[in-house]
Amino acid sequence: MTIGTDVQRRAAVAGLLGLCLGCGPRESPEAARDRATEAFLKAQIADTRRLLARLESGERITQDRIAIGISEGVVKQIIDASLPPEIVLGNRVRLKLESVQPIFRGNKAGMLFQAEARGVTLEDVTAKVELAGSLERFRLHDTKLSADVEVVHFKVLETSLGSAPAGLLERLLGANLKAVNDAIPGLEIPVHLEESIEIGGLDEGVVRARAGALPLAVTVAEVIPAAERLWVLLDAKAGPWTSRGAPAAKPSRRDTTATRRILPTAPRSAGPQA
Repeated sequence: MTIGTDVQRRAAVAGLLGLCLGCGPRESPEAARDRATEAFLKAQIADTRRLLARLESGERITQDRIAIGISEGVVKQIIDASLPPEIVLGNRVRLKLESVQPIFRGNKAGMLFQAEARGVTLEDVTAKVELAGSLERFRLHDTKLSADVEVVHFKVLETSLGSAPAGLLERLLGANLKAVNDAIPGLEIPVHLEESIEIGGLDEGVVRARAGALPLAVTVAEVIPAAERLWVLLDAKAGPWTSRGAPAAKPSRRDTTATRRILPTAPRSAGPQA
């Protein structure tokens, strides 16, 4: 490290310490994680109770619905592969999301991110950051099942400058939380669902039918995260029938009579001769 860089680093540390003077005692990472875990578990219990109440009341949640089960491992692979290279916060800090761990339990779709923060000008100043949130606003469009990632909790676990600047970095994260959420790509899972049932025309002798299609409208009815899986329940509605091509021709009388089975008639018996 050169002397000039060392002076800049010391000045940056002094500035950070000065900004932190007068701040109250910072909550430890362990206490913050315990508090966030407690809130997450309480939300799981409340949502599970609501789900059980619906079942006990006789509501058939899964009846006449299509169920798609997606494991935590599949969601992790998809989101890990699409994480942005870095997010710049206030032109001062570069935040790099390194990994994500989905947590699908108790009717809650939790997401836990591990990240590294690094100074824009002083790249040797680093910090380990933990962010947590959930998957929200599930929808089905074209051939993709999509959801948004919404981060609501963050905590600096450690920094290369000790614990003093951690509170400043957390305030910077809080002020730029919208930018973080906007930069994290949502979940997109390819889903192949038929949009209609195609029926070809029929022209066999006197039996004729016009070709057509029965459209299918598929929408996300409900999402139930449970047992380490994301259960997506889909509603499907059919109709109305759409005909295609010219109307089927009516069979002619000749065609009809030609298909009748003609039975031989018995000869008339001769009467008594006079």
